[in-house]
Amino acid sequence: MKHDPSLIMMEDVDGAPVRIGATVMVVRTEPEDVLSERFLGRVGVVVALVFDDPPAQYPTDPLIQVRVAGVGEDLFFAREIVEVPQGHFVAFGSSSSG
Repeated sequence: MKHDPSLIMMEDVDGAPVRIGATVMVVRTEPEDVLSERFLGRVGVVVALVFDDPPAQYPTDPLIQVRVAGVGEDLFFAREIVEVPQGHFVAFGSSSSG
């Protein structure tokens, strides 16, 4: 049996790019980012930090597990999410040209 060295944290980690429970939006910042279109532009909640190579990633470079209501959960790099300030309403499909 092979030992899985992954470290999955469901509580805040000092030095991590986000906090557990943070509200985030999934974004594409690099043209080569391969994101599931069903998550792109959606708002979700950070539920875990995944360190699949803890010696190299801990604490500043985890994969970030995000749960989006009605869509599911997936893992993202820090560059693929942006925090949504608490109390801000995010409108989808609207334009601010005015």
